[in-house]
Formats: sequence, C-alpha cells, structure tokens
Amino acid sequence: MKRFPLYLMLLALVACGNKKDEVKPNDLVDVTEQGVVKTLWTRQFESSDKAYGYKLIPAENNGNLFIATQVGEIFSLDAKTGITNWENNLDTEISAGPGVGETILVVGGPEGQVVAMDIDTGTVLWETSVSSEVLSPPVIDRNKVVVRTQDGRIYGFSIQTGKREWSFDTNIPNLTLRGNSTPIAKGGRVYIGFDNGKVAALNIIDGSVLWQQNVINSQGKTEIDRIADIDGDIDVVATDLYISSAADKTMSVATESGRSLWSQNIGSVTGVTVSRRSLYLSDNQSVVHQLNRTDGSRGWTQEQLLNRNLTKPSFYLGDLVVGDYEGYVHILDGVSGEIINRTRVGKSYFYHAPVVVGDMIYAYNYDGTLSAMQFNK
Repeated sequence: MKRFPLYLMLLALVACGNKKDEVKPNDLVDVTEQGVVKTLWTRQFESSDKAYGYKLIPAENNGNLFIATQVGEIFSLDAKTGITNWENNLDTEISAGPGVGETILVVGGPEGQVVAMDIDTGTVLWETSVSSEVLSPPVIDRNKVVVRTQDGRIYGFSIQTGKREWSFDTNIPNLTLRGNSTPIAKGGRVYIGFDNGKVAALNIIDGSVLWQQNVINSQGKTEIDRIADIDGDIDVVATDLYISSAADKTMSVATESGRSLWSQNIGSVTGVTVSRRSLYLSDNQSVVHQLNRTDGSRGWTQEQLLNRNLTKPSFYLGDLVVGDYEGYVHILDGVSGEIINRTRVGKSYFYHAPVVVGDMIYAYNYDGTLSAMQFNK
C-alpha cells in the first residue's frame, strides 16, 4: 500500500504536464483591516519532524485545553491563560489526538499504540495497540473509545478497561493520500469517510454496520486518476452528513441511508465546516468556497490565497478563520468572503484548522507554537 503526501502528489501531477507550469503560492497582499486580532497567550512546545498527516489537534473540555506533542508529551492547560494544570511524558511518539471525553483523554501513535489517560490528573489508565498507525484523534462517546487506523480499520474499545469490543474493516486502494478523516459520533452512531470513497455508519455500541455507501466514484486509467480519499473533516447537521473528497467532489448524504442529497464538483483534502445555512471549504488549490448547505448551490469564492496550502476554514462568530503554510491566520468575512484581517503565529504550517471554542481561537503549528486569540470586528 502506497501513501503519498498531497504536496508530492501535486508535484507529480505537474511534472506529468507542461514543465513550464509551476505551482506557486500567491504572495500576500495588503488588506484593509477590519477589527482587531488579539493574541491572548502563546506557548512553545517541541517542534515536529516528518509529521506529515499527523493530527495533533488542541481539544477543549470544561475550561481546559489539552495538547499533545510528537515526542509524547501531553499537557493540560487553562484554556483562558495557557497556564499548565498538569503534564505527562509518555515516552512514545504521538501522531493523533488527544481525543477527549468527560473523564478520559486518548492519543494514538504511528506504531499503532493507543494510550488512555485520566483527564484530571494525566495518569495513564490503560494502553493497547491496533493494526497500523493512527492519524486521526480517537473519538469518545457512550462509554466507547473509537480508533481509526491508516489501513482502513475501525476499533471500538471499552472506556473503562481498554478491552477491544468490536472492529470494522474495509478495503482501501493501493495508492492513497496520507491522512485520515476523523470519525464523528452522534446519536449512537459513528460516521466514517474512507480512502476508497465510501462512507459508513456504524452502531457505536457493537460496531454493526447500519449502512455503507460508495459515494465517490472516481474513474480513471491510472491509480492517481482514481484517488477518492475522504481525508478531511466531515460534519453532521440534523439528518445530513457533509463530506469532501480529494476527487473534486463535495456532497451531502442522508444520515439514515447514505443516499446522496446533492453534490458539487469541488474537492478538498482538509474537509468541510458547516454553519446553520452554509458550508465552507478550502479546495485542493486553496480557493475558499461558500456553498448553500441545503442544496449545494454556490455562493462566494476567495482566490487571493491560491496555493497557500490552506487549512479548512473554521467558523468564528459569523466569520471564518483559516491558516496557511507560513503560519498566517487569515480572517474572512462570512458574508462576502473578503479577507478582513490576518496575523502570523509561528512560522510553519498547522496540524489542523484553528480550533474555535466560544470566542477563543486556538492555533497549533508544526514548529510547536500554540496561540490563543480573539477577533473583535
């Protein structure tokens, strides 16, 4: 099985075409600033090395912010001040997490290691292993810890003991992009998008398949042409599931059956963000799009950040927040898509889109910079 980072795939595609064509990121241009971005605090942690595809995403719970580093350090911070509540060094490489519940947090590693810790003290509660590397944060719901692995398997563990209670497996192609979307747990179900273009809904209690649909049918003569990975964030609102694929397809499917409701020929490897009325995504060329959530009709587009390797947009009090490969965080007006402010936090790409909790924005760079911000319009 071959796993390729997206940037290498893009270089390969360019090399196959006209050699005069070059994928260059747009230079930033000055913006007429609206509002103020205020950095409330920053922390510096260990930087990452060869961590492409890792998802070390800050997670908030009850006023605390939980952070993992590639070298195995886990921190609980006061979300408002950044002051350390506790820390623990697991002495093992971490590639995904933390996933958090009310009493437990869980991280995964590149060798298939899974470690659960007490959320209040950082004490290790149990450890187990899975079949391959973990590249998306574990999901905790209904006394289950759900772990996805790079080889297409999903595991359900007891939250109390770490005992494996069920597993699910699907075949994935020989050639895929490196990375996995994070499963979503809602209403006793787990929804997962796979590298083969399929989406499944599982019963979180016993892992039984409620439905499984091949929603992305990517056709082509070569393995590259047939890439259909659903690697970015998926989302559920009411009875609709929203997904986007590397195969230039974004769509809504019914949560009860997997039936397609609408689709648009726009693709994203970073996934979608859904608000009450709209869906937002950064496509594979870093063009930001707004779509109508109900029928998929197109709204505005923002092309000024072309090829800047954007994160997905995060919804923030009616506006959008998106990060780029140089560590800039851009604020986009939610109504027009206009860039209305920006700030730089760190000097590298981000593990994930900025995390929004209430009026707080948390951004975590590969260089180890963690920043807490607010934007006042």
